[in-house]
Amino acid sequence: MALRTEVVGRGVGGRRQPPHDAMEGLVKKLRERISELERLTDILSRGKYDWETTFDAIQAPVSLLRSDYTIQRANLALAAVAGEEITKITGQKCYQVFAGRQTPCENCPAQQALTRDWPVRSTLKHPIRDRDYEVHAYPFAGARGGAKALVMHYRDVTEERRLHQELIQQEKMAAIGMLAGGVAHEINNPLGGILAFTQLLIRDHKGDEQIHTDLEEIERAALRCKKIVQDLLDFSRASSGHDKLPVRINDILERSFGFLKREFLSLNITLVPQLAMDLPEVVGDANRLQQVLLNIMTNATQAMPKGGTLTVATMFEPIKEQIGVVVRDTGMGIPPENLDRVFDPFYTTKAPGKGTGLGLSISYRIVRDHGGTITVASTLEKGTTFTVWLPAIEPAAVAGSPADRSRRKG
Repeated sequence: MALRTEVVGRGVGGRRQPPHDAMEGLVKKLRERISELERLTDILSRGKYDWETTFDAIQAPVSLLRSDYTIQRANLALAAVAGEEITKITGQKCYQVFAGRQTPCENCPAQQALTRDWPVRSTLKHPIRDRDYEVHAYPFAGARGGAKALVMHYRDVTEERRLHQELIQQEKMAAIGMLAGGVAHEINNPLGGILAFTQLLIRDHKGDEQIHTDLEEIERAALRCKKIVQDLLDFSRASSGHDKLPVRINDILERSFGFLKREFLSLNITLVPQLAMDLPEVVGDANRLQQVLLNIMTNATQAMPKGGTLTVATMFEPIKEQIGVVVRDTGMGIPPENLDRVFDPFYTTKAPGKGTGLGLSISYRIVRDHGGTITVASTLEKGTTFTVWLPAIEPAAVAGSPADRSRRKG
């Protein structure tokens, strides 16, 4: 008797299934598994894309570093500051590509954060690409239990530090201004008496040459003191605003060039005016603004005793609605440690008798009274640049102002 062999499968509950039903079930499960894997892959791809997009959307420089400062990942903002393509940054040392140094940046918080295993924040001692940065270092465990790594976030604090220094300067100026005003008034009256009696004695002793010479020396010293007192009064006196009218900066500069023409010739200084055409006007006291510009240009000429080039440029910044005046010399420059003090009252690097140290302080006060700013940048042996920004006025506003109507009538 022949035996008949039958292949059967077992289904749910142990029930026998035909072979083709078992295969269909297996295929169905495979399809479901593949669909699930595809869904997970899509989630991972979208997550990777979202992470990279978010990382690059951060406007501040951000990087992932190994403990030896090697960059594992950087965003587009860091590449922009470094001036490198994003694809060329990975694998390089952060201090080389970002800061242009051969050693880690001074005051970098990376190693301190790794040692403490805690976030650390610090401000780098030296600027990066002429900008000041506050750095946040966040340590984290490396992938698969590897060495620790860091997230480095760089915050540009250049403007913040400038405003902070400006606030300190304003408070210092206000305090010294009150003191200077009181001292000047106390000195002015007796000084006027000394000068008056000295001039009377000069008139009465014209025949005695020795006495006459001594009295003239006293008169010169008294006049010099009077000039210092007047500078103190100008420094302490805030502008009332009543004497401010629409003025053209280019016209003020042109007049100032005439005053300094002889100095330019005697010191072999080449003047290079770069005055923008059709500048809007500013509301200001023309005489006081001329005092500022003359003082800056005079200082520039004195910084070039062996000759050089003085470039004076004007410009209009439409976004900020400001008029800019840039005075750049090719002189000896200002030491970095002295830059923060140039606007301090009575601070001067000139020889005794050559300056009182009030010129730039008064200029600073005048510019502030006009709603503007004045800044300085300098490199030793290359020169110094002073930049003054003043708020511009709309042509329509000028045309409708009482000052403009009276000027047109005249």
